[in-house]
Amino acid sequence: MNIQGIDHVAVSVRDLDKAVEFYTKILGLKITEREYNKPGIEYFLDAGPSLIGLIQGDLKGPHHLFQHEGIGANHFSFRIKTKDFDATLEKLKTAGVEIIYSKKREKSWSIYFKDLDGNKLELTAWPLEEK
Repeated sequence: MNIQGIDHVAVSVRDLDKAVEFYTKILGLKITEREYNKPGIEYFLDAGPSLIGLIQGDLKGPHHLFQHEGIGANHFSFRIKTKDFDATLEKLKTAGVEIIYSKKREKSWSIYFKDLDGNKLELTAWPLEEK
């Protein structure tokens, strides 16, 4: 694998609007235009070359609002190159790593899986930024 660095860290929050206000007004981060944001569900904030994902947590339990992404939204993502995406996905499968979810979206491509201790990891590629 050819890891390029940390792409983003995502955390569940109790109140998305208050969290966005804290991260933007207190810490000075900006809501990114690189990735789609989903008001009421998630926002991505620019943090240098990386992103911070704020995800509205489910106050009734440990689940979050995204389908097919397991319990809890907390995870971190490594950046990979778009040209390596398919080969990396196959390498993980060949190694016996269970893929939770993978998708090629317009702006970003993602592979979600867990480490040996059940921590959620993601590999992210940015096809539009690499052209």
